[in-house]
Amino acid sequence: MKDRSRKRKRSRSNLTDLMIFRNRWWQHLIFWGVAVAILFNIFKSSGSLEKIDVIYTLIFVMPVVAVVYLNLYLAIPRFLRKERYIIYAIAALVLMGGGALFLYFLFDSWIDLVLPGYYFISYYSVPTLMLYTGSFLMLTTLLKLSRSWFMLLRVERMTTTHQLQSLQSQINPHFLLNSLQTIYALSLEKSERSPEVILQLSEVLKYNLYETGQSTVKLEKEIRMISDYVEMYRHRVDRDKTEIKMEVNGEPGELAIAPMLLLPFIENGFKHGLRGDPGNTFVHIMMEIAGPELRFRVHNGHGTSDEVDLDPKKGIGIENTRQRLELLYPGKHQLNIDEKEHTFTVNLTIELNQ
Repeated sequence: MKDRSRKRKRSRSNLTDLMIFRNRWWQHLIFWGVAVAILFNIFKSSGSLEKIDVIYTLIFVMPVVAVVYLNLYLAIPRFLRKERYIIYAIAALVLMGGGALFLYFLFDSWIDLVLPGYYFISYYSVPTLMLYTGSFLMLTTLLKLSRSWFMLLRVERMTTTHQLQSLQSQINPHFLLNSLQTIYALSLEKSERSPEVILQLSEVLKYNLYETGQSTVKLEKEIRMISDYVEMYRHRVDRDKTEIKMEVNGEPGELAIAPMLLLPFIENGFKHGLRGDPGNTFVHIMMEIAGPELRFRVHNGHGTSDEVDLDPKKGIGIENTRQRLELLYPGKHQLNIDEKEHTFTVNLTIELNQ
């Protein structure tokens, strides 16, 4: 019971800490609390903090607070965020100079009208006071921009994750549809190979179910799944009239790849390459692993039947894979698609991580 109560107290404490750091009002209070504590040490007239030091510091902070919030909620939104940098620089200088002049005259003469019994003296010149106002202005501006940058980065990451999930959810049904069409064709022929193909599909679907939820999988597993898929598709065609080849050179080792990334190109090869004249069709798949680099090639040719779709780039799988590559491997991949009258070739090079 004691352990449970301690865990509850810890969870409540963690939640409170999280709320403090996410709540903007708490952030501002903490910032000004730290700032005032530092100024107490700067402005105290003796070894210990006196009442007059507290009053002086609190009065000094008030104009600085005004300068800071005029910058945060007026100058930055109207000028800096709209990339009007020269106007913002002028506005910042006006705020710095105006705040410094206000502080100078406040402690030089105006304060005696409000607190005549304390006899405050203006210790600092206008340039020195500009250093104070400028320091607060610069620090709070950097904090504001850094917070906005982190928020933007978080939104971009969430957007990227959502896009990848959306693309993945489109690819998987597309893959399943093509696989079921293969089994359906065998069932119409009452082929004895149907149970074997169903078993191969179950292995591929098991991979799809348990592995594709991860951001990356071992390249070795991806190659094995592709091999199962290719073997499953062999049963659909006449092996004497259609050539299907898969070649893998090099060792995958510990390399990892985004799951189901290569399969849409292979699906496209089967879908569009094995149509037309059955005696004039082929699909060649080649993977070469050299260090962290994977060179992947799918080359397929089809016959001259009028039913052949000569624009396979419009397929869902190809377009989705293009987008996934841009999101997952920016600057680390090269994709070339060469479409001719009777052949379609995909060349993909990716720099993978271990």
